[in-house]
Amino acid sequence: MNLEPTAYFSRVSDIPLDMLISDGVGTLVVDVDNTLMPYDEDNIPDDIAEWMRKAKRHFTVVVISNTKPYRAKIIRKTLHVPAYGMCMKPLPISWLVLRRRVPKDKPAVVIGDQFFTDGLYAKWNNLKFIKVEPLSPKDATHTKVTRWLEKILFTTNTKPSD
Repeated sequence: MNLEPTAYFSRVSDIPLDMLISDGVGTLVVDVDNTLMPYDEDNIPDDIAEWMRKAKRHFTVVVISNTKPYRAKIIRKTLHVPAYGMCMKPLPISWLVLRRRVPKDKPAVVIGDQFFTDGLYAKWNNLKFIKVEPLSPKDATHTKVTRWLEKILFTTNTKPSD
C-alpha cells in the first residue's frame, strides 16, 4: 500500500491555494494536532489561521482529527469551520464524519502531519494526501512510536516541496 503523499510542505500555510484550485479540489480535510496547532499549545499560529481563512473562501473546509474535543472546539470557535475530535482516524468509524460533511461533487484532499493516521485515512477513502511537517517535536506517546516507524518506512520523497 502506497502512503506517499501527493505533496509535502513544511507548514499548512506553505500550501499554495492556487495549486489546490487548479487541481479542482473542492474540500480540505484538515488535522489538528501538529498540523493546525502545535501538540503542546492551544492556539493556532497566525500564519496558519490566516491561510485557513483564505482557504474557506475557495473550499469546503472540515477538520477531522483524533484530538481532544476541547481542541476541536477551539478550532470551531476560532476558524468557524466544522471541527471534530476523537474521530479515531484511520479506523472506519472516522469515515462516518467524512461521509456526512464532505460533498462528493469535487475531489477532497487530506492535510496532516502523519502517514499512519492522515495518510491511511486518505488512502482508505481514495483521497489525495498532503503531508506537512509537525509543528512541534512534542507528541503523544503512541504518536512517537508511529513517527519512529515513519522514519524507517518512508525514506523516499520525505522532504517538503516548498
